[in-house]
Amino acid sequence: MLLQDRGEATVALGLAAALVIIWTSLFNIRGPGLFYEAQPSLELQDGEDSVFLRHAMNVEFPSPIDYTPIHEVCTHNPSTFRPGLLFSCEEQHGGVGMVRNQILKCIRYAIHGGGALVIPSMAKRNPKDISDIETSNEVPLEYLFDREAFITHLTGACPGIRLYNRAEDFPSYENRAGDPLSLVGDQFEPDHPRTGLSDPASWRGSFDSWLMEQNVAVAASAPVHVQIGQAYLEYPVHNDSLPFSSEFGKLLSFRADARALAARVLLQLQQRFDLPINPGKAINEHAFFGAHLRLEKDAVEAWSPEEGWRFSRMEDQFGEVYGEVRRSGLGVVYVACGDQGIVESFSEYISKRLREEEEEGGAGGGGGKGRNITIVTKNTLLPPHDLARLNELSFDQQALVDFLIMFKASFFMGVAHSSFPWTVALRRHELSRFRDGGYANLGSDLLRDEFSVIMGMRRDYPYVDPFEWGLWP
Repeated sequence: MLLQDRGEATVALGLAAALVIIWTSLFNIRGPGLFYEAQPSLELQDGEDSVFLRHAMNVEFPSPIDYTPIHEVCTHNPSTFRPGLLFSCEEQHGGVGMVRNQILKCIRYAIHGGGALVIPSMAKRNPKDISDIETSNEVPLEYLFDREAFITHLTGACPGIRLYNRAEDFPSYENRAGDPLSLVGDQFEPDHPRTGLSDPASWRGSFDSWLMEQNVAVAASAPVHVQIGQAYLEYPVHNDSLPFSSEFGKLLSFRADARALAARVLLQLQQRFDLPINPGKAINEHAFFGAHLRLEKDAVEAWSPEEGWRFSRMEDQFGEVYGEVRRSGLGVVYVACGDQGIVESFSEYISKRLREEEEEGGAGGGGGKGRNITIVTKNTLLPPHDLARLNELSFDQQALVDFLIMFKASFFMGVAHSSFPWTVALRRHELSRFRDGGYANLGSDLLRDEFSVIMGMRRDYPYVDPFEWGLWP
């Protein structure tokens, strides 16, 4: 249809321009990452159980995310969010557990401060030296996490927050009030107790006072950009409420290809060993043991045995895991470790201990009747097609598969000086009968419940970081 006059043409052009603006704004937060293409969907192979695999992929947390407690925090004060304020947290570094927690803290501070957020990024570990985590190789959120799920969950749970792909996409960013300001989460309370900031509710007031000290005022016409730096386990994750702490971590779901690979690992466990694994359950009892061995190069360098880190000695860590495996009565042990040589040494250690017990039993007249314990990893379980896809992933991306399998193990064990086992054990603790009674149960002064144990006692470590207070499950 032809436009009748200049007025109709003007209206049409205006509508077209509006559509372009809307489309561009959606692309700004939903467009592809700067370095990584969209993750592949689950590609079924001949004979695979599609129902099992899809259920396994979809069960990442003890229960699906419930926006309600996050929404209550975000909407408690209608004036929380204000135009002209932008937060970002670039190049967060560490292992998967710490990067995940740093990003969640950044989001929480953005909610406290009442600003928009640049979709977080992280620093990629040096592939030639895995102990080098503080690199300048910045990678986007989807390097480890599901970008689409993050956007959907955060904007659904916290409707006041605005997300941007880049700082430059923020309205009037070119007119910002000077260079970005740098801030760390505990800057206003550097000597906070071990349990974290003593009064997170006062952070907003301290932050606003700090902005005044910087001689800047938040205004839509001259935005303020605040870069949140990396502090360590300073935010008390249980401060808002128990329901909030349970749901907030679900904003970050692992990337889809890692969940697909983990689903196939779980299927192989079920089929090869005839294990009672229900892919729809968060934890499967009487199926397999999950052991996180933290003895890679970066761990032994950071927590040296010569400095008192007992469980950085191979014999000590192997011995603790073996004793717990024996107590569990489980015959299949899934091992997570970034060094396959260590896994092989552990398998040899298990075989040796079993032989010794059998010989002792025989010498004592007990018949020497032994029990088999089978050691498996993602590398030994995945079929060739999927193993090739796994080997294309980086050190930390491969660790995602281990996280997902450990979440579903019948029983899990890891050391106290790594965020990996604490992240796994704390999430599993959400289903424990001890959930409301703390973490140190059944004789442990660290964490033990019916599903998981953090290895040893506090006296076995030079110190133990406050993971139970500072990690979102």
